Amino acid sequence: MKFAAALFLTLTAAGTLLFTGCYTRTLIPEEVLQLPTHAQVRTAYNLWYRTPDDLTPENIQQGKIIPFGTDVQIESMTDSQIVFRANGELFTLNYDQTKTTIPMEDFARELFTTALAVETASGATPAQFEKMRRGVIEKGMTRKQVLITYGRPSRIRTPNILSDTWIYWLDRVKSKRVIFKNDKVLTELTLD
Repeated sequence: MKFAAALFLTLTAAGTLLFTGCYTRTLIPEEVLQLPTHAQVRTAYNLWYRTPDDLTPENIQQGKIIPFGTDVQIESMTDSQIVFRANGELFTLNYDQTKTTIPMEDFARELFTTALAVETASGATPAQFEKMRRGVIEKGMTRKQVLITYGRPSRIRTPNILSDTWIYWLDRVKSKRVIFKNDKVLTELTLD
């Protein structure tokens, strides 16, 4: 009798681990983003990509850019992937919480907004606005302007955005440091 009970408990525990470990949650974008009915969703910051089917949350600065303020239609969202359409093209962002340290819901709220590009970049001069849309920062830009231009720095490399140095990936080896003084860009360094 004890053996049967122990076997049952062991199999139940193993089955629970098996099924919960492989489960992918489907998320409802409107609920995650807390959107009003019929709200237009846009990118909150520039997104870099090499291929539309493999965007990463690290936002490695290679390839083409989807500029901040771009209208998007979210096709689907799970805790490991966001599929969305922008400029008539389908994009897939593959998400790994172990690399970002935050749940998909929080990441999605950082990635998307309902604000227009001019609202998102309020306070930027027209020249800064154009540079930001092209993914270029310059000395004197604010932290907010850098967040819009480059996205949030890697949480693994820059856990606190109040620090004076933010680290961004240029590829899997090279990185870029944005150094702030008095909350404005002082300089930008590329490291091999």
